[in-house]
Amino acid sequence: MTSVSLRNKNVLITAGPTREYWDPVRYLTNGSTGRMGAALAAEAVRLGARVTLVLGPVGHPPAGSSRLRVIPVVSAWDMYEAVKKNVRKADFFVGTAAVADYRPAIPLKRKIKRHQPSVTLKLYGNPDIIAMAGHLGKNRPRCVIGFALETDRVLENAREKLLRKRLDWIVANRESNLGRSEASGTLLSRWGHQVPLAKMPKEKLAKTIWRTILN
Repeated sequence: MTSVSLRNKNVLITAGPTREYWDPVRYLTNGSTGRMGAALAAEAVRLGARVTLVLGPVGHPPAGSSRLRVIPVVSAWDMYEAVKKNVRKADFFVGTAAVADYRPAIPLKRKIKRHQPSVTLKLYGNPDIIAMAGHLGKNRPRCVIGFALETDRVLENAREKLLRKRLDWIVANRESNLGRSEASGTLLSRWGHQVPLAKMPKEKLAKTIWRTILN
């Protein structure tokens, strides 16, 4: 097997969910655990990279090290600002985070009481973090890798996202992978590669993804 290395490379990774608060105690979110991003970060460190992990609110963030810096964030805007600040120094950017596409237009300052018969939320779109990285022009990382979590037309939707957001690689996978310790999918590239990823622990999957991209 050909050896691969990220020695002396700067790798920026997003992972986990975001929380979009609509009152002081309630928020919109999803079931992401951040495990896939953490596994990719750990493997990148093992391969010699300096890694910055921008991590949404998860229960057990990975421990930092001399080559792993963890930036905790909460909302999509928090994550966007952290990525924007660090992406121009990155050789590789990997967007694994399950970023909320929408946020409440005006978060309420007081908790909504249960006696209200109904609640209507107006939502605004959040910034597209992976697309921002893909469209940076001369400041773009050497390689931008995304994830597409789909419920239907998985490969077609992933390819469309790959091209529209100017990514180099994308992992197409189903919603059944969300929050699980194992995952499967298909790795697609802008050069036409289509690599099936069998179901395996996310730590092993991280090794497979890096090996495929770097070879």
